[in-house]
Amino acid sequence: MGSEGRTVKHETVQGSRGLFAIHGSYPAGYCLLLIGTMTWLLSACSAMPEFMRTAPPSPPQSETFTVLTYNTLHGLEVGRLWVRQVETDEQYRARFTLRIKQLAEAQPDVILLQEVNPLPAMAHDYMEALAQQGLHYAEVHQVDACGLRLAPGLTILPGLNNGLVILAKAPLTIRKLDGLKLSGPIGGCGDYAGVQFGELRYALLAEVTAPATGMTYLVANMHLHSGIERDAKVLHDLMEAHNEGRLQHYDQLMAELKMDEHRRHMELHTLMDALRQHQMHRRYDGIILGGDLNFEVGSPEYQQLGRAGFADTAQIAVGMPMWNTYDPMGNQLASHEEEALPPAFIAALAQEMKMDQDEAVKRYRHAIGMARRIDFLFSMVFMSDACLTQQLFGKPTQMGDPIGSDHYGVLNIYTYKMKC
Repeated sequence: MGSEGRTVKHETVQGSRGLFAIHGSYPAGYCLLLIGTMTWLLSACSAMPEFMRTAPPSPPQSETFTVLTYNTLHGLEVGRLWVRQVETDEQYRARFTLRIKQLAEAQPDVILLQEVNPLPAMAHDYMEALAQQGLHYAEVHQVDACGLRLAPGLTILPGLNNGLVILAKAPLTIRKLDGLKLSGPIGGCGDYAGVQFGELRYALLAEVTAPATGMTYLVANMHLHSGIERDAKVLHDLMEAHNEGRLQHYDQLMAELKMDEHRRHMELHTLMDALRQHQMHRRYDGIILGGDLNFEVGSPEYQQLGRAGFADTAQIAVGMPMWNTYDPMGNQLASHEEEALPPAFIAALAQEMKMDQDEAVKRYRHAIGMARRIDFLFSMVFMSDACLTQQLFGKPTQMGDPIGSDHYGVLNIYTYKMKC
């Protein structure tokens, strides 16, 4: 188990002839008396009530604590009134089996998963599959995409009950604090019923406690609005096209891009308010939040979290690694995801000339085809006394190896007895 505890070594020092050695020459009667006294003491100890006995030494605590965020890819194409599975059941199950293998190797203490579908069944599948590997986790979850679901089995979009999961490895304990709706129209999603008239975004908030230390942490998992991706890069490329005399309705396209940015900004604002409220009711020993955030380093949303006091853990990890968690060039699952253009982008180009539409699409595809980092772990006073290293999770060792998702995960490793 990962915790802040320090490893304590218990040693039993024995004499050259065992636990007891009698040196020198003593009268036989004295020796018999001594042996009898020892025998009486040993028999008395064996007869002591349990509550009077000295407890055996506790096993050493782990010197590391690990946290993972990972978008697992639900494998669905979702329309307004339909859902289509884009892979076979065998392919989906193979990806799940690979993820379990990778999770069992890494054994994270806390796991933040996005695009887990269908809930709650898939959350239980993760727990059961990991238990078969000898790892015991507890989970909390929140559905964020459900269509119209009136009861189990009574739904307009069967097969869709997608959402967020946080897993905590025993002996850690976990308690759900909130399934916080961040944005979207009227409606909401639950395990067995929900009404959804448009895209909904949620954050899953939980508290995780380490019994060995009594420390409790506030953990938030989220999947923010996507929309037209690569805001900064696309803005730059389309501005160049506009300066070349193309894109006569450039302002409309820019307004659509800024709307996506504004929505994420408001989602983070809602989250920050909720975190402050929870901190007022209980002073947590640290906060960590993460997920598929759909923005990049240096974006206004990224800076917003910095102003709120949250540190991008990649910036404080040893070596300051800047992992590209989404790589259409190197991950065939990600490259397939980029084939369809966002409806909002198509709508914003509708009034442009055909040649300008083609140019805008060309520049957009070039921008989103580049590797980038959109999955993050941010923290505030979280494991601040430990040395932090960071790894990319789920990336194949060789080209052509199976891949568990279109994203790679971010794995934080906090070590207590290592100098940074």
